Amino acid sequence: MDHQQLISETLETWAKERPDLNFAAMGIGLKFDIIATATMGLATEEIADLGINLGEFDVLATLRRNGKNGVLTPTEIASAALVSPSGLTHRLTQLEKMGHIIRQNDPNDRRSSLVRLTPQGRKIADQAIERISVHATQQISSFSAEEVEVLNAALDKVLAMISQRLTAP
Repeated sequence: MDHQQLISETLETWAKERPDLNFAAMGIGLKFDIIATATMGLATEEIADLGINLGEFDVLATLRRNGKNGVLTPTEIASAALVSPSGLTHRLTQLEKMGHIIRQNDPNDRRSSLVRLTPQGRKIADQAIERISVHATQQISSFSAEEVEVLNAALDKVLAMISQRLTAP
């Protein structure tokens, strides 16, 4: 069954069971979920032969794009990569074993450490972002510039509403 048909059937069956509810937003949410899952899966495939997963790529990419010479504290990485400290610890351990990062004591704060991107880690980050960027561009290649602009504006609105709800008391 294709995704459009699955969504249609899901909404139709719920509408029969609960005609008192509006399922239009649920349909949009299902589309977001399918798109996100498929996009993440395809990105995973794009970088698999580099020996890293998406979580590890996220750390390397965070260091590559934000790091002052590829150096950040674990707290800075966790914040930029939207990952929990415990999830980050595992990723850092794996990346260190692969030789993509080096952890060292922070000379300015004995309670913290610094994570440094190695030349090998920088190379892997660059290769991965090139592949992911090309793939993302291909995904929207059939859109006109105006359609991309409209889609971006609509998604910005959705993100703003979600952010507002998540930060509301």
